Amino acid sequence: MRGFLKSRTGTKMLSKKRAASLVGAVLLLFLALLLVLITEGTLAQGVSARPGVVYVPMVRRDQPPPPTPTPWPTLTPTSTPTPGPPPQDPRAYVNYFRGLAGVPPVTFDAILDDNCFQHARYMAENNHLTHDQNPGWPYASASGQVCASKGNAWLGGASGTPRWTPLRPVTGWMASLGHRLWLLYPTTPTFGYGFYTAGNNRAGGALDVLSEARFGQDAAYSGWPVRYPAPHQSGVPALAYPITVNWRYFGPTPTVSTSRLRIVGGSDVPHTVTTSLPVNHKGIGILPNAPLPNDTVFEVSVSGSYDGQPFSYTWQFATGNAAVP
Repeated sequence: MRGFLKSRTGTKMLSKKRAASLVGAVLLLFLALLLVLITEGTLAQGVSARPGVVYVPMVRRDQPPPPTPTPWPTLTPTSTPTPGPPPQDPRAYVNYFRGLAGVPPVTFDAILDDNCFQHARYMAENNHLTHDQNPGWPYASASGQVCASKGNAWLGGASGTPRWTPLRPVTGWMASLGHRLWLLYPTTPTFGYGFYTAGNNRAGGALDVLSEARFGQDAAYSGWPVRYPAPHQSGVPALAYPITVNWRYFGPTPTVSTSRLRIVGGSDVPHTVTTSLPVNHKGIGILPNAPLPNDTVFEVSVSGSYDGQPFSYTWQFATGNAAVP
């Protein structure tokens, strides 16, 4: 950042000491306004998007995770399918999760895909998880920076043998509350995805979730809130997997009156409930305090109000091979 002071005609020039102090204060204020930090082991950085400011999170995996200028067509939620075998193509894998959540599928744009490949390569080759490329570093590019500033980012650590696949970033984002909400955002029609493995088997992944965002269509979308895991969903990982209820990004924050998570036919599951979601999302996170038991059916209930209207949701999902009745 280049800073300067300009004196007005007829006034005395600032002393060097006072000028330095003012420059320092301006710099500190500038940095404080730029930096946005979120908890849960992720980082965030603000990027401009209309209408308002949107924040895009990142996730790092050093170890493998455990086993309106123009009118838009009206979007409606889709029915939640019975999950089949997950696809092996990462783009189809994104739409697999969107289908489970009952939101419309996305298409993938070749230019956005290439932008994200370039950013994935930059991160893997430089061992740098970031939304802001250093132009002086290897593999930095203007195209890669587009994806960097508008997408989910993921970095897998180096190893002696290959261990990362193009599906792994998607799995990681779905297990991370803030990243999931962008991946499942229902009114975005187009994403870009890129994955790259370096010579030392370090890998990078990036998903552009904002370049084609259609926030102006949110008010007309009839499928809010988006719940995940979805009602009657099976095959949920036996992890401390976040349960999310998500409304539109540029809307009010809900309030929660009651929440309950229990094993069907068994005991309650200790959990934390929050509406302070990463990167300014509007919704509810129900966070189990410990990994969920495998092959088990769960029931979740949450009530409160959103935009002045009461709500109450109760639904069931299952981990592993258990089936919801």
